[in-house]
Amino acid sequence: MKKKEEGSVSPSERLATALSLPKEVVCNLPEITMTGNQTLMIENHKGMVDYGEEIIRINTGCGVLSIAGSGFDILSITDEMIVLCGRIRSMEFTE
Repeated sequence: MKKKEEGSVSPSERLATALSLPKEVVCNLPEITMTGNQTLMIENHKGMVDYGEEIIRINTGCGVLSIAGSGFDILSITDEMIVLCGRIRSMEFTE
């Protein structure tokens, strides 16, 4: 079994593991739940950057999430969560 290089795990990840806390909360990462190719729920987001007919961009703690597709509709948007529906073709993170 290969040993991980020292320092490859961030201090916040070690803290989350030690305290049995969710990594997405401690490390400020989004939690993304997708149902088929039609519904997407993004928790722990940092706001919507762009909303168009074929692309939506959402700021997260690990970069901008670009969602490509068609027929988008925002079902819900709060400080903690965004729920989208439509025909989702692809998702990509950029820094």
